[in-house]
Amino acid sequence: MNISIVSSKKRVLLVKRYTQEKRKRALLNAKASLAIEGMYLTTQEEQLVEQRAAGEMSNAEFLAKAIEIAKNV
Repeated sequence: MNISIVSSKKRVLLVKRYTQEKRKRALLNAKASLAIEGMYLTTQEEQLVEQRAAGEMSNAEFLAKAIEIAKNV
């Protein structure tokens, strides 16, 4: 695991970056937990989670897209 420090004017944030393998394993565990409850991720939902986990979008962007997906179900 790599740890980098991101600073801003007001505070310092500690950002953890995980390897692709660890992100993949975490997603598989989450999907298994959902499957036990009878819920499954669509391909679009899975891609959204992967993008957020990879740091390709902010939490606000993630939530906005998740809400949009939920409205279209």
